[in-house]
Amino acid sequence: MTTKFTRTLVHFAVTSAIAATTMNVYGADQTSTETQVQAKEPTIERISVTANRRSQDLQEVSSSITALGEADIARAGIIDVTGLEQVVPGLRMGSSGGEVRPAMRGARTNEVGVAGTGIAEQIVGIFQDGIYVPTTSSGLGALVDVQRIEVLRGPQGTLYGRNTFAGSINIITNQPVFDDLLGSIKVETGGYNRSAYEGIINLPVSDTVATRFVVASDRHDGYINNLVIPGPSDDLREKNQFYVRNVTKWEPNDAFNATVRFDYARKNSNSEAIWGYQQIAGYQVTETSPASGVFNPEPVITPGHIYQPGDAQRDDLGPYDVYRNGFSLDKQESFSTTVALEWYTDFADVKWTTNYSTLNGKQYYDNDYSDGGLDFVGGFGRQDDQKTLSSELQFASNNDSDLSWIGGLYYFDQEADWSWLSHADTTGDGISDSVVVPSWGNPDYDPHTAKSFAAYGQLRYQINDELRIVGGLRVNKDDKTFTGETIPDWDDSALLYKAAAEYDVSKDIMIYASVATGYRTGGANDSRVVARGADPLYDNEDVISYEMGMKSYLLDGAMRLNLSVFMNKYDDVKAQLFATSCNDTTTGETVLECVSAGSATTFEYYENGGDIETKGLEADIQWIPIDNLTLTGTLSLLDSEFADGFAVGNEQLRPLLGLGNQGGRQDINDNNSQFSFAGWRPAMAPEYSMGLSARYEFSLGGESYLVPYIQMNYLDDYYAFDTNIPEVQVDAHLMADARLTWYINDNVQVEAYVKNIGDKAILTRGVVHSKIVDALPANSVQANWNNPRTWGMSVKYQF
Repeated sequence: MTTKFTRTLVHFAVTSAIAATTMNVYGADQTSTETQVQAKEPTIERISVTANRRSQDLQEVSSSITALGEADIARAGIIDVTGLEQVVPGLRMGSSGGEVRPAMRGARTNEVGVAGTGIAEQIVGIFQDGIYVPTTSSGLGALVDVQRIEVLRGPQGTLYGRNTFAGSINIITNQPVFDDLLGSIKVETGGYNRSAYEGIINLPVSDTVATRFVVASDRHDGYINNLVIPGPSDDLREKNQFYVRNVTKWEPNDAFNATVRFDYARKNSNSEAIWGYQQIAGYQVTETSPASGVFNPEPVITPGHIYQPGDAQRDDLGPYDVYRNGFSLDKQESFSTTVALEWYTDFADVKWTTNYSTLNGKQYYDNDYSDGGLDFVGGFGRQDDQKTLSSELQFASNNDSDLSWIGGLYYFDQEADWSWLSHADTTGDGISDSVVVPSWGNPDYDPHTAKSFAAYGQLRYQINDELRIVGGLRVNKDDKTFTGETIPDWDDSALLYKAAAEYDVSKDIMIYASVATGYRTGGANDSRVVARGADPLYDNEDVISYEMGMKSYLLDGAMRLNLSVFMNKYDDVKAQLFATSCNDTTTGETVLECVSAGSATTFEYYENGGDIETKGLEADIQWIPIDNLTLTGTLSLLDSEFADGFAVGNEQLRPLLGLGNQGGRQDINDNNSQFSFAGWRPAMAPEYSMGLSARYEFSLGGESYLVPYIQMNYLDDYYAFDTNIPEVQVDAHLMADARLTWYINDNVQVEAYVKNIGDKAILTRGVVHSKIVDALPANSVQANWNNPRTWGMSVKYQF
């Protein structure tokens, strides 16, 4: 990989030099004839982005950005953020249950939801119209009436703050307009009994007031067949989602406007499990002789489910055909209100945005992953009750001087109550028939809280016609409290910075270099795990990123080519661990002695394991070689691995004990041995990936034309979990989607599509989980898979 990366750097330098020379030669000849001027067509459309919290041309921003317009989003079939991985270089969007798990540039989202260890926070921040989406549970909202999506790669700590550790996803929706009554209606049908609709209407109420309504519904049967009961009623991963939004804007004069936004979403579905819905393998150690306390270094590896109940009768037939005799659900309801006030003064533009949002949800599943055990509602789950308040006051320069600036203050306050869900026999007939919060499941109101305050500023100074410099600082102060009185409060502060230089090689080529920092907040471990040797608190994860890049228009504007190379150093990276421990901590026994005595148990906990070292290259290209044909391509090369010192565990908590002496990474019979991740690749980090899409517009006469579109992505092998064992390896594969759109006229269009044409089953999440099976340590592999092949058709009318 090092040789490959070096060759790529050389190729990047040569390409930049050739491109610069080409454009300089063209720039030297400004006496083109009319024929030559006409030959410059067709050209790539210029895109404005707000990555730096102000409107700029995409090619003038010294960051790696993929910007998708409304038409791009529709063609790629992006209905939630998971679809972005098909069109953004280096982005992977793992998922399990109702949780989103983004990964980028060697950083990955491990824990999810809200539970005993705190509020899970992703490493790629998601923002909707500037409002931070705070948890993995709320990251899978519907994308409807979206004007643009900007994916910023690399830490965005200066302007976006906490938990933009690897980048950010900025979703910008369409705003009300004052000069026209317009809207659209779309209906869709497809495989798995899919039925969906969306309606949009923009109403200019007066010369100063306009309002926009959006309503959408999407439902389909489960993609995962539960074969216990015939028919789709209990199939997993069904969808039943409703969404409505209203945005009203008041603009009494050119110096002030106010916008009020309301969002409501409801989901009520069967779901797969939060951590993975299928057991696909198990590792287990054995003693050299019964009760000897000495263990064989090589584990016994068993395919399939290693701890299903004794009355289970059938094994799953595959990723999409399973046997579950317990029911599942993913039920969420969310509400959000946003008020934005903007003033335009001679000194600066001022914007004050305040949001209040709530999310209530339940997730539940058959936790023995089989057709055995308790019938009907026998299982395990979690319920959440989240309330979030955020407010930001922003100032931005608005003159044409060489110095431009932006700055502001930000406040965030979240309260997340939670509880475990289990089953109960409420009628006394020995059959589990209801879902309840058990006595051990945090039944009383006792929420986690997270608060953050920040002050930030960024400057951009034009030194001369070609050279600019950018500098920014952000100070963040974070505080957290946790459920229960035994877990200490957590607080920390961070000083983040960005520095960049931008140089215009020609009017259509810019090169840049930057250094930036970011962080993901730390947290606390459950008191039960602390009693067994875990640190009560774990620290922030930090990153420093060095990047060089080129933004260019080539071939007389017919091609846009953006390249970047980067090196990231992640410090104090958090590991999600499932460890074996003594059930009774007062005996003074070692973990191995407890295992031998049959008194061991398992726990989940978190630990700052060490560093991850990452370097890579990303390319984003769009090319119109001839009229009506548009090609886009992406490339990502990534060399990312855990540093030599990344080791976890202690004499009281032994992670991954069931793996035995896997590759010499631990000595199972030495109770002081840690488990080493050195040299392994972090989850969801393929060494290379490539994407290619093509569309062609066939004129059918008049206003009618036909547009076929195909999107293909090839990924090298990677791992779906940090523990790089074969069962969580995703082999190299090609994914393809296709879409055909018929624009009958300016008002009506008909579409047909197929997603995952090859019907490939790909791991989107793997977990190497610790269990005690027949009194001996084991590690089971829990899997979550992508969607199978789906198809659909839609008709849209717009006015």
